[in-house]
Amino acid sequence: MTALFQRVREWLRRLLGIKFVRDTLALQTGTLISVVVGVASSIILVRGLGGYQYGLYSLMLTMYGLLMTLNLTGLGPSATTQISEAVAAEDRDETARVMAFFIQMSLGVAVIATALTLPFAPGVAARSYDEASIGVLMQIYIFTLFFTPVHNLALTMLKSVRSMQAYTVFNNLTAIIDAALILAAILIDGTARGVVIVRLVSAILGAILSLGVYARLQRRFSETLPTLGEVARAVRTTSPRPYWRFGFQLALDKNISQLYTLLPLQMLGMWATPQAAGYLRMALSALERPALFFSGILINMSVQVPADYGRRDYARLRANFVRVLKWIVPLSVAVFGTFSLVAPLLVPIVYGEEYRPAVPAIIVLGVYGTVTGIGGIFGPLYRSLRIMRSILAVKVISLLVVALPSIALVRAWDAVGGAWSINLYYIVSIALTIFVTWPRVIRLAETQATAVAES
Repeated sequence: MTALFQRVREWLRRLLGIKFVRDTLALQTGTLISVVVGVASSIILVRGLGGYQYGLYSLMLTMYGLLMTLNLTGLGPSATTQISEAVAAEDRDETARVMAFFIQMSLGVAVIATALTLPFAPGVAARSYDEASIGVLMQIYIFTLFFTPVHNLALTMLKSVRSMQAYTVFNNLTAIIDAALILAAILIDGTARGVVIVRLVSAILGAILSLGVYARLQRRFSETLPTLGEVARAVRTTSPRPYWRFGFQLALDKNISQLYTLLPLQMLGMWATPQAAGYLRMALSALERPALFFSGILINMSVQVPADYGRRDYARLRANFVRVLKWIVPLSVAVFGTFSLVAPLLVPIVYGEEYRPAVPAIIVLGVYGTVTGIGGIFGPLYRSLRIMRSILAVKVISLLVVALPSIALVRAWDAVGGAWSINLYYIVSIALTIFVTWPRVIRLAETQATAVAES
């Protein structure tokens, strides 16, 4: 028994000696803290505002979300990929240019969204909800767009230099500040307007803190990261032309992927019942909980893969990817398989007896969870390889191939048919993605190995 304990301890010591594992654990811990803070903030909002005021706040966020669907810059994943590559290549000038592009596009989105919101939001809200005050709330909230990108960019820079513990601490610190300000607004004012105002204050504070965090990070990595002054100069001189197309392609990729779940829900609304659509929506929401087990890995891979690619170290890229794949396959099967088994017990307890009919859809969607858990790590890979045209073709082909079977499944089995439809969309899409992506990685690694051997 003692020998077994020693072997396990030695195995854990070696495992924790790997930076990728330590970073993933830090990110995973941060995710769990974020979930707790998010749940607490949600409870404070719902209970503190009450039904009417919370309804106003929710509808304002719905209006904001609909407006943001017009944002096709794809800044989040494109910035993470391009900045991670530039930092890994120790190209300080390129890092400054990509950061400048992020600021240019973020500022452009903020200006356009504000120009649309200030004159039109109250009228649109009055016609849509018979409540012009919702538009007035959005006129305040829209100004957060000028500040939240600063926070997002600081987080991206922390990830790009692999300071995952600092990333986790800073991300959760700003979330806690946001929750504390919301609580203060509830206690002092108790209205949706008060909450929206403190959300703007929170965004401003987050931006100020982010500037300080980046300044300190830059001093630590002074040979790799540009100063704030250099970034400001690059904002004035950098052309967005070399960068915007990549972000646009990533936005299209995301929007097409969203159709894989939205279309079955729409079909249920057309050919089944609203209850069936509700059961499938609830099943998808329930699958988000076990998916949290993979957030740390996916965040880490989003910077590790571009870093290896930026260094043109294709052998390491392939080796690291295979190592992660060997872990994530059994993890996906275990996590979502277990969740499918316990769903019949948990659903009535957590959601109530009225949602028991959703259990079969949750069990079926265990396949979707497993497949996307595995397929999720291929996103950073095809983004780094810059094969977005091929990937977009894969997404469209998958959409067309599964469309007719999806209709048949929904008409035959309602919510369960919708669940199988979602499974099919993702199985076909991820299988084709692997077929398009992985041979390219093998060729790059083999070509590099041959060049090294000949030299």
